[in-house]
Amino acid sequence: MPKKTKVIDNLSKKAKVNILIGFFLIFLVVVAFSSINLITDIVEKRQEITGLEEKLNWIRNNNIKLLAEEKKLYRDEYIKLEAKKQFNITEPGETSYFVHIEESETEDQKKTENIDLSYQDAALWENIKIFYDHEISNE
Repeated sequence: MPKKTKVIDNLSKKAKVNILIGFFLIFLVVVAFSSINLITDIVEKRQEITGLEEKLNWIRNNNIKLLAEEKKLYRDEYIKLEAKKQFNITEPGETSYFVHIEESETEDQKKTENIDLSYQDAALWENIKIFYDHEISNE
């Protein structure tokens, strides 16, 4: 510094250090608060990764079971069983039975028989159905 320039400094060395420490602490607080959001995101992502890894392991185990099941399907006994199911094939000495189930009256049909056969103001199509079923079809 040139000799003619005077530096006027009212702050002591201790005050300068305290101001510097204050700015540093403020900087640390700002950094801490900004990193809290990042830390919570990291924790959430790790939990999501854990869940996805469990799902991946379950899918892999299921895939292994399905591959084993597929491998069994290529054996002769399973091919015969599938042919019996799909094409009604029987081996010599076996008897094939077919069951025919007749449809009986369902609950809906029973309920419709018990419906009051009087016409209603709001149900136009129901009135037409009642008219057709009981007046026209009985002629």
